[in-house]
Amino acid sequence: TPTSDYEHYTVTKDGVRKENNGAPPPIATPEPSLTPEEFYNQKVDYYDLNDYRGLADGLAQGDVVLFLMPLRNAEHVLPMAFYNLMNLTYDHSLIDIAFLVSDCSPDDRTLETVFEYSVALQNGTLVEKLKQEELERQSSQVKGSHDLYKLYMDQAYMESVKKAYDTAEAHHEGYRKPFRSVSIFKKDFGQVIGQGFSDRHAVKVQGIRRKLMGKARNWLTSAALKPYHSWVYWRDGDIEMCPGNVIEQLMKHDYDVIVPNVWRPLPTFLGNEQPYDLNSWLESEAALELAKTLDEDDVIVEGYAEYATYRAHLAYIRDARASPDELIELDGVGGVSILARAQIFRQGVHFPAFTFLNHAETEAFGKMAKQMGYRVAGLPHYTIWHIYEPSEDDLREIAKMERTKRRKKTS
Repeated sequence: TPTSDYEHYTVTKDGVRKENNGAPPPIATPEPSLTPEEFYNQKVDYYDLNDYRGLADGLAQGDVVLFLMPLRNAEHVLPMAFYNLMNLTYDHSLIDIAFLVSDCSPDDRTLETVFEYSVALQNGTLVEKLKQEELERQSSQVKGSHDLYKLYMDQAYMESVKKAYDTAEAHHEGYRKPFRSVSIFKKDFGQVIGQGFSDRHAVKVQGIRRKLMGKARNWLTSAALKPYHSWVYWRDGDIEMCPGNVIEQLMKHDYDVIVPNVWRPLPTFLGNEQPYDLNSWLESEAALELAKTLDEDDVIVEGYAEYATYRAHLAYIRDARASPDELIELDGVGGVSILARAQIFRQGVHFPAFTFLNHAETEAFGKMAKQMGYRVAGLPHYTIWHIYEPSEDDLREIAKMERTKRRKKTS
């Protein structure tokens, strides 16, 4: 039996089953009583892909969505990620979930935690499990510098987060409903870049990191996409606040690729909030001229002084008072939250794990989709919120402010 470099698990309400990864299925032999036509009719499934094009009113039409989430050293954000999964208002019985766990540290428990949460998700006990775990954390946790930043966040935002998770079950009737299926894949891609904020966002690692992410996304798509999927929705695990109807809201605009705006909260001394995902943008003449000066394999990354592109970013167009349905066409897209028609993957659009037009991964995905004639858009005023991850500079400033506060108390 050939060995495989990945593991595949299927989750049911009763537990996790490991699949026969990489091994060919046993050769079926027709029963003597069956004609060849009867035998093949039993063994072969037929799909007319015209029936799975992805409709703007996909929920009403019964379109099946493939929900994909890549995870790496993500144990600490999984409670939040699973709460947000349950909060999806798109009919859970029309959503197939596939997780990819890759390149985790030896002591990380992302895979084991995904196993536990997924089984509880499917048998309806996850709410109680998460609440019990939170109570245990609160009773055992020693307050320290790791959570000091919460004292310096906008308290109205923190209260909205607390309300969203404490009362999430009241958001919609199908909150506890099991999903159509849950699959978990484990495969490593050689990612050695750290998961700290500074590690992941340093300009020198961006090209390498994004090409590896492109490989991971392409692999998960090929492993999980089935003929009956009409839409594919990518979601990062570290989203803190997101409307439950995000899939329907993106879908109704009838675009081949569409993304929301992504911001993150900040401590009050840094201005309360900030655009987070700068990878969704409209192309500019300056960026096209810049590309002409670069080597073929160089990757342009947004938000860094080394690459002055002067592009219009979806994030900076946001107006919290404007209509969330306003839409603009894009060239590059960020990967935090992407809805795409499944048919574009079948036609060859993918996340380049190489330099494509001086871009890689999701930004190159947007460019490739447009090159192949598909429509790509973003919603500048429809916002989802990424978690705040304190940088080393932020932590130093918070510690300094705490020392000042304590000195004043004792003086």
